[in-house]
Amino acid sequence: MSVGTPARRLRYPLALVAVVAGLLLLEYLLEVTLTGYAATGTTWLPTVGTIGQTMVAYTLPVSLLATFGVPVVAFVFGVRYARAA
Repeated sequence: MSVGTPARRLRYPLALVAVVAGLLLLEYLLEVTLTGYAATGTTWLPTVGTIGQTMVAYTLPVSLLATFGVPVVAFVFGVRYARAA
């Protein structure tokens, strides 16, 4: 049985929730920005070919982070949580 305080035991699960929430916020902000860009056609955003190609170029790194980064972070936090318990 762990002798740590409840706040200390919740550190890694809360950190994982923060990582997922941050990624969701990043995806939302990126979607809002790119939708506004597509609607107005402003020139402040560097483009890659068409609007669709630009959206793919900006959303691909976030999608890769969500697909591969979050499971790795979850595994690392899980291992640390298990060792701390």
